[in-house]
Amino acid sequence: MLRQSLLLGIISTAALASGWAPGLYGQSSPSLVFGAAAQAQEISNEEITIYARSVLAIEPRRDRAYNEIKGIVGGSVPRVVCNETQEINRLSGNVRGIAVNYCQQAKKIIETNGLTVSRFNQLTLLQQANPAVKQRIQAELLRLQQAGQ
Repeated sequence: MLRQSLLLGIISTAALASGWAPGLYGQSSPSLVFGAAAQAQEISNEEITIYARSVLAIEPRRDRAYNEIKGIVGGSVPRVVCNETQEINRLSGNVRGIAVNYCQQAKKIIETNGLTVSRFNQLTLLQQANPAVKQRIQAELLRLQQAGQ
């Protein structure tokens, strides 16, 4: 049950989008922020696995950054989109540092796992628009979680 709740949280988080790399977005619940135009392309099982591994690796860092920022600002987390430099530059020093560090980590995770940020975002948007892709990603996230990866 806990794993399913975590899985739903990760998918819900990944489903909210509008930037080029994972970001933080001040809402009642934390969310990743992505963007880029999704192209309906064939997605291999390998790409699904790489995407799911990336999401699982990014999520604890996003959660940590979100909570650190929330602790500093004492309430609503400001909007952070990794590729929106003006938004990030408006943040106070400590908050900006946390956001920049998080964005750099997310980008590195995506690229280390073998995806470009652009393709990661395409997959994010595609899973929002295509229930079959979303189901494949959810199944892979659950499989990886159960395998302890």
